[in-house]
Amino acid sequence: MDQNGIRDGQVIDRYLSGELTMREAREFEQYCLDHPEVLKDMPIPIRLKARLSRHPHAEDETGMFPATPSGATHAASDAIEDDFDSDEEGQTTPRLYRCSAGRFMIVALVTVMLLAIAAAISQAMKADALAGQIEDLQRAHQSLKMQAPGSVQTYRLQPTQAKPQHASLNIGRPVPPQWMELHVDVSTGKYTQFQITIDESETGRVMQMKRVARDSNHELRLALNSSAFAPGNYLLKIDGYTWRGQLEHVGWLRLDLR
Repeated sequence: MDQNGIRDGQVIDRYLSGELTMREAREFEQYCLDHPEVLKDMPIPIRLKARLSRHPHAEDETGMFPATPSGATHAASDAIEDDFDSDEEGQTTPRLYRCSAGRFMIVALVTVMLLAIAAAISQAMKADALAGQIEDLQRAHQSLKMQAPGSVQTYRLQPTQAKPQHASLNIGRPVPPQWMELHVDVSTGKYTQFQITIDESETGRVMQMKRVARDSNHELRLALNSSAFAPGNYLLKIDGYTWRGQLEHVGWLRLDLR
């Protein structure tokens, strides 16, 4: 079988209509297989060209149909085209599915990573804030922890009528703690007993002592442990008791224990 015989014998039309014998069909298919450049120009469906360009699966198989040619060739051709559609769809759909699934997995992984990083940063910030709070509490606890004084220091003070803007006495934080003996001069007044109120400038009332009597030198003597006071600025208000038990203002002192 050659190209002229195929043209003169209307082999292509007879092949498509199933009128070729088994031998003629095999010869035609073999010719197409051996001459792909001729097959390319034949007026037959593209999908059928693709099938004819492949080797049959078995020696007794024509590539088109496994039995003798008949009018069922058209059905075989339709089945071939359907089969090709299924093959292409079967190859394309999983590929598209894999691509979509891959993109979805990448987006999901990136999202999870971003959430994990955000959570880690948030936890780190909370940990830093908590560590700072713990350090502040430890310092406050240490400063409020009562300790035995290591020395005794006497301070002589003169109260002022107006609330002082600057420290009357700047002690700081003695180390080791100090036993502070405050000798406050109250000789100018007519009072023999006094009320002493101590306020911290930021936190408020610390203590209040009532009916404190002055000594023979007309001094109020106060003995305070420096470790009993947190770092800060303290105002001492001094009021005197009248013979009727009423309070009258005497003066102010400011202690700086920072």
